[in-house]
Amino acid sequence: MVRSMTGFGRGSVKVKSGKIAVEIKTINHKFFDVACRLPTNIAALEEKIKEVIQKRIMRGKVSISLTCDGKLLKDERFVINRDVAKNYHDELISLKKYLGLAADITIKELVALPGVLSYDPGDGNLSRAWPKVKSAVERALTSLVADRAKEGKALALELSVRSRKIVKLLAFIRSRAHLNIDEYKRRFESRVRALTGGRDIDMGRLEMEVAIFAKNCDISEEITRLKNHLENFGKTISGGEEVGKKLDFIAQELHREINTIGSKASDFKISKNVIEIKSEIEKIREQAKNLE
Repeated sequence: MVRSMTGFGRGSVKVKSGKIAVEIKTINHKFFDVACRLPTNIAALEEKIKEVIQKRIMRGKVSISLTCDGKLLKDERFVINRDVAKNYHDELISLKKYLGLAADITIKELVALPGVLSYDPGDGNLSRAWPKVKSAVERALTSLVADRAKEGKALALELSVRSRKIVKLLAFIRSRAHLNIDEYKRRFESRVRALTGGRDIDMGRLEMEVAIFAKNCDISEEITRLKNHLENFGKTISGGEEVGKKLDFIAQELHREINTIGSKASDFKISKNVIEIKSEIEKIREQAKNLE
């Protein structure tokens, strides 16, 4: 199933006196990238959370936010490093005397200093909390994947419509390919007659010039390759999950072939259809960037 890289999902799990709530959103990105916003007491679980996400999301920029309004860790506590606090206090008292200051040093000021106050999650607490956290993340991921699949389905439908439009435009170009040569022959003959004052033309030489032109301006191979690329495009849309990069590559090949046709064509209506096809290909490339 084709999936968009843009999506949103929520998931939650009950814990003592509350719940763990997870929100995940994804946007377009060339690679896989995760940014986590977690409570301090479970920050050490970040890598595990990323591993769970990567099993479900292949590409895109992922932002995950986790909150817990209940008791998640049983023995968590804050610890004051008394030795560090005493060193700070002694140095500050010394500085106070040296500068002749009268202000007192408060506990609030001391605990705000680096290294005085630290967080202790408690032995084994994180391993006990992990199943609940993992469950909440997986529920949010399930919601996210469903959202991405829904948008991906809509994008795939639109891409198919654009592909079918290109097929029709290409069929028109093919129907006029011979006119490209006929028109050149007519104009070349007219120009020669004008230059020779209407005298008899060497038809053998004329046919040779037209044959050279026909060889240089033959677009049958480009049309065949375009048809093959379009068939591959359709199979890719209906055949897999990680299609974004492949569709972008196919679109590049389509663009290269239609550029060649445009450079060879002298027929106005062919040129007009070439421009329309280029426009559709550009839209396809933009939409393919939204797919995983």
